[in-house]
Amino acid sequence: MHIKIIHGVNIDSISKDIFFTNILEIIKSYCDNVKIVEPDSTQANLLKTYNVLALTNTKERSILSYTTENSMFYAILDIEPKYYFIKDDFILKNVLQKSLVKGYIQHSMHILKDFNGWSWDIDLYENIDYVSSIIYQNIMIIKGEDFLYNWRKNNQGNKDYLYELKDTIKKVTENDNYYISLCKILYMIATKNDKIKIKKEITNIENQYKNFYNKSKEVAKENIYDLNKLKIYYSILNNSKTLEKEMVNFQKYFLEYMDKKIEKIEIREEIISVLYELRYYQNLLFSEGILLKDYEPLKFEVNKVLKSIITKACKMGIIKIISMNIETNFEILKYVLDNRIINLEDIKIYVNLENEKISIKVYDKEVFDKQINIKFSGNKKDIIIRKKRLIKLFN
Repeated sequence: MHIKIIHGVNIDSISKDIFFTNILEIIKSYCDNVKIVEPDSTQANLLKTYNVLALTNTKERSILSYTTENSMFYAILDIEPKYYFIKDDFILKNVLQKSLVKGYIQHSMHILKDFNGWSWDIDLYENIDYVSSIIYQNIMIIKGEDFLYNWRKNNQGNKDYLYELKDTIKKVTENDNYYISLCKILYMIATKNDKIKIKKEITNIENQYKNFYNKSKEVAKENIYDLNKLKIYYSILNNSKTLEKEMVNFQKYFLEYMDKKIEKIEIREEIISVLYELRYYQNLLFSEGILLKDYEPLKFEVNKVLKSIITKACKMGIIKIISMNIETNFEILKYVLDNRIINLEDIKIYVNLENEKISIKVYDKEVFDKQINIKFSGNKKDIIIRKKRLIKLFN
């Protein structure tokens, strides 16, 4: 099932008929038995035991699910074969595979929520895995939906997707901070049994190479890749941060990548694409009830990246400048662009400057969406747009 989505905006205009045809194809290909149970029935005890919406059995090709559409859709996505190929020498392979599957299912469930293309309702069902969701969405922004689709479907082992992801980030940031932080997080979310296996494997690697490398500095230089990998594994085991603090670091490294990427892009389409990506990103849940844009430890970095892309869009003449004061202009446009309008280029604004207040009304074409009032004590001449009529935001 391949549906190309740009972070909440359906750019291929896929119809509901095609979407559900794909769902029916999954059922036809991978499921022979579907059992629906009421939440208060004794048959639902198994679902309650595991605290899940549905259970699937790929060998028996069966689904056990509650009666809701979310539960059934979750089950269908879960039973669909998913294989994110990762090389065996990555000791966190199993953890990353599980995380990507969870992220994929959570992302796909957004499609069911709103076929019109845009939804901020990230928390569609209980027990959402916020960590896996952020990992998946980060990769989607960095490499795109097609990359993740091919990674999920390619079981030939002929492409190292994890290395390509790591290489893409390093070429922009010139460091491995994001990758190392990802490894730390994967270890922290691993099950107890997985952690035992990982520790044992690190010990085996350490014993295998310790004496060998100590014998010759030249040999150590020639095998610097293995040594660096071992250093990363040590940092995983010796990490004293909590999961929340490591997630903060993880997103700071992601935002560092985005900021440096923005510095290099000069094409209109790429600027607009990043505006879409960051509009969606800032409204992802960092944890229960807290959006990334509202999470205090990340506010500065989120705003810094938003300011970079908005300022560049203004300088390139892609969106209209409202105020010659950069800070005022950013605060206004940050609010204007943070909306539910599917097509950003359909945004129109009405600007009114009166006394010490700027009133900005936002429209989706001719339909009112929202309004903001900002206190203003600066030079009135800084406000460029003063015409009392609707004006297209994008040039």
